[in-house]
Amino acid sequence: MLRNVYFIVLLQAFKYSVHTMILVYFAAIALATVQAAEEKCDGVTINGHMHTKEVLKTNVDSPYQFSIDYTTNTLFFSYSTHTKDERFQLAYLNLDNKEFNTVSAIKDGFASAVDQDKGKVYLGAKGGVYNFNLKTKEANLLASTSQSIWQMFYKDGLYYSTYPKEEAYLYKDGVINRVEELKDTRAMLIALDENKNIYYSNSSGLFKYNKSNKEILNLSDDVVNGMNTDANGKLYFTSPNGIFRINDKLNTIDRLVTLENVYAAAIEKDGNILCGTDEGIVRFKKNKCHL
Repeated sequence: MLRNVYFIVLLQAFKYSVHTMILVYFAAIALATVQAAEEKCDGVTINGHMHTKEVLKTNVDSPYQFSIDYTTNTLFFSYSTHTKDERFQLAYLNLDNKEFNTVSAIKDGFASAVDQDKGKVYLGAKGGVYNFNLKTKEANLLASTSQSIWQMFYKDGLYYSTYPKEEAYLYKDGVINRVEELKDTRAMLIALDENKNIYYSNSSGLFKYNKSNKEILNLSDDVVNGMNTDANGKLYFTSPNGIFRINDKLNTIDRLVTLENVYAAAIEKDGNILCGTDEGIVRFKKNKCHL
């Protein structure tokens, strides 16, 4: 008799435990579902990480040629004005407080580059190469040019390309010279890696001039509309349909993200990505959320 009572009590306790476990299980699922819904966001996956979009600046048409001054956390760029007197306008955006200004002293400015070691900002325009002082807002002409400057890149000197001839030049120690390695080819955009190999693009695609063996490699047939580096010197480029990273050791191209109508891109110190799009200037920042 006592044995039967014992088994009855044990069975009831077991049923109660199972019932409790089931309730806890479904409660956990419900909580996880709610949390996932709360964390759901509008974003894209970049390099395996979810990024959400933040619009930093609107009303700038086709923002091109991004360069970041990492010391002041300022983005320099140009945009289209569609006016007869001035087709392009140079501007800059404080990435901390979103304060926006234009460089009114330079007409038809299109290109920019930053010497990160010395904190010098270079701007390029229809008439020449300028140095820009962010504190005083003054632009000083360093060298006059007969062609419009299309793009700039700083690496132990200021490299730039011209339009419409698509020639590559180097401004260093107050002197301008053609880039010897690219004298016999067109270069719309130009960049250098840590080993000073030269990357350039034209209507035929993206190429690498290997400094050690003087060979030229065709890396991609994509249309390239911008080239840049991050704070660690890693190279990136944009095409009308995405952002790509250049692997300078393997000579390969890795797609980071597919986006439509990308005009320019730059990488912030924390890894967030700035893009010039039809919306204006947007920031894609890492976030813990779900599509």
